[in-house]
Formats: sequence, C-alpha cells, structure tokens
Amino acid sequence: MKKTAFILGVALLLVPPGNFLQGKAFSLEIKGAYFQPTENVFKEIYGNGRTYGVELGIRIWDGFALWASGDYFNATGKLTFTREETKIQIIAVCGGVKYYFLSGRISPYVGLGIGHFAYKEESPIGKVKKGNLGYIGKAGISFNIVSGLILDIQVDYSYCQVKPAEVKANLGGLQAGIGLGVVF
Repeated sequence: MKKTAFILGVALLLVPPGNFLQGKAFSLEIKGAYFQPTENVFKEIYGNGRTYGVELGIRIWDGFALWASGDYFNATGKLTFTREETKIQIIAVCGGVKYYFLSGRISPYVGLGIGHFAYKEESPIGKVKKGNLGYIGKAGISFNIVSGLILDIQVDYSYCQVKPAEVKANLGGLQAGIGLGVVF
C-alpha cells in the first residue's frame, strides 16, 4: 500500500500543472463487481462472489490517466475434505495507468497496474494473514451520463500468487462490474 501511494505521489509531482487545467481532471467512483477466481481450489472452496470498491482517477495528458483503487471481497466456504466452515477476506489496493481511446460522452479505455493483495483466512485448521504484490489489467467503457456524472463498465483481470503454507495459490481472477462516479 505504501509503495502504491509513493508511486502515485511521484507521478503527480512529475505532471505539468497545465494538464489539469484543460478540463475535468479528477474522478471518484464507487463500484460493485462479480469476482470469479482463477484458482480452481479457491473456486471449489469459496465459489464466485461480489466485490465492492472505490476508484480515484486523475487525467494527466492526451488520454492518459493515473488510477488508484481499493476493493474488498469476503466469502464463507467449506474445506474440501472435512467440509468444515472457512472464511476468507481479501483487500486489494492497486494503482496504475489507463489510456482512454476517445474523450467525450463515451470513452473506452484499457489499463495496467500493480497492487497489494492482503488476505485473511480463518478455518478450524488455523488463521492465516498475509499479503503480496500482484498485477492487474483492466478494460472498460466510461459513459458521461450528465455533466459531472459517469457510469463506468469495466472488466479486470488480476494475478497475485501467495504461499500461505507449502501450497502456492493465486488470489486473482476475472472481475466484471459497474461503477458510478463524479468527475470534477
């Protein structure tokens, strides 16, 4: 989380101030999505589920924007052998760069970024609380509904490998969702 904030801060210092004066530069949105994990064991235990989050965007120049987001996922499942209850919670704090192909009422985009994926898993076997850096790619379309209000439809793919014990696992997966935000 500290690395993402540091990278975002340095990038903001390197952007010429005139770029912010060329129109609306900042966006803030709340979003909800449906998460489908890539890891088969993860999917078998917890299934798919909803995620919630926020995203901040800062347009910098010629279609490019910096973004930072925080997402939250939690689920309850059953261990594969004993069928005992287990719970997981994942908090992803990510940041990166987006490129908007068009600017106007409809703006398709792609983006890349890095993030810290922190997770906590509790089961009768024990508790695990760890995190690791991961990667994220995104694509979407932002619709300018009315002046200052946007609807954002996006698909993300994330990858974050963790090793809670002797087994490696991927906390990432495919996420499709919608966001509602303001631009100022």
